[in-house]
Amino acid sequence: MKELFREIISDLESGETVAMATIVKRKGSVPRELGAKMLVHRGGKISGTVGGGCGEAEVWRNALNVIDTKRASIVQVDLTEEIAMESQGVCGGIFDVFVQPWHNALLPGQPTMREFASAINASLEGEQGVVLATIIEAGGAWRPCTGQQMLVHENGETLGTLMLPDAPVGLTLQLIESAQKAISTGKPHIENVGATLAVARPAEAANAWAEIFIEPFVPNPVLLIAGAGHIAAPLASLAHLMNFSVSVTDDRASFASLERFPTAKQLLVGDIESMLQNYPITSRTHIVLVTRAHAHDVQGLRAIIDSPAAYIGMIGSQRRVWAVFKLLHEEGVPAEKLARVRAPIGLDLGGSTPEEIALCIMAEIIMLRHSGTGIAMSELLRDRYMERLKRLDQD
Repeated sequence: MKELFREIISDLESGETVAMATIVKRKGSVPRELGAKMLVHRGGKISGTVGGGCGEAEVWRNALNVIDTKRASIVQVDLTEEIAMESQGVCGGIFDVFVQPWHNALLPGQPTMREFASAINASLEGEQGVVLATIIEAGGAWRPCTGQQMLVHENGETLGTLMLPDAPVGLTLQLIESAQKAISTGKPHIENVGATLAVARPAEAANAWAEIFIEPFVPNPVLLIAGAGHIAAPLASLAHLMNFSVSVTDDRASFASLERFPTAKQLLVGDIESMLQNYPITSRTHIVLVTRAHAHDVQGLRAIIDSPAAYIGMIGSQRRVWAVFKLLHEEGVPAEKLARVRAPIGLDLGGSTPEEIALCIMAEIIMLRHSGTGIAMSELLRDRYMERLKRLDQD
């Protein structure tokens, strides 16, 4: 996402108008998630994707028109046609794409779109979350407000405002609260807003409505690995492939080295407990304890048990895990705090090599990040498919 906004900033600095296509609604099985983006240039060049295929081509054509008219629009892509055996796709849903022009024209009382793009990029560079609130559809007297934007930073500060006549009292506060929730979950959503009905206005003003797309941009999740042993190396590589920002700490400089962890953002050499105590742990931090000694487990867990980390996992046998829990509980750590620790760590995939154990650990982290079940996807549908095949045999 940072690369996309850097590209927008460069385009706007050169005076170019571009179109940003964003998936804002989806129903059924579609190729991309809410918030997926495609940037379209006047010459037809694109960056990013909203799913490929004929649907994306339709969005692309609409984007070229948006660049010319500088007027936002919504494209609905319908993938529900019957899937033929020769079909290249397997999607069967519907999704709406909001296509918005980004240009240098200045709206009265609003920041420039370059300022919006620069603020989003700066927040991501500083590993801070930010939310872009955009009016994607509007009716009545608010119809001309489509495309207005407001930026909400993680600390509640705002850039710009939504200028909706007779908007409900407290709308800005509502959007700030909604934005902070979106930063926490990492998921976009739509806020539906209506005009204040008590005002003495014509019917079209009283019936004004708007859909506001609350779109969070959050830094990559962080994986903090305590212990730079044989499991840590493949774990760091896997996490990097999944767009985690990886930090590794160990008290041995020969282990926490650039040669062993070429993709790590930070290599922290020193006492593990001190390193963990001083690390800026946030709700986007996932901590994995894969140390070489029982004493390091105790020290590391003691340092992070009260942190806001999204995930705490500790490797070890049942006996080792119990010994750590027992000692910390005797020191005064409540059982409910120890219950948040995933130990023994990872999903049970049956593997035993360092690489397989690393996969088990990342599988558990991904499952929890996305509220997955860990159940094989085929299990959910096998009975249904078998029943349908039996019916075919009976026909």
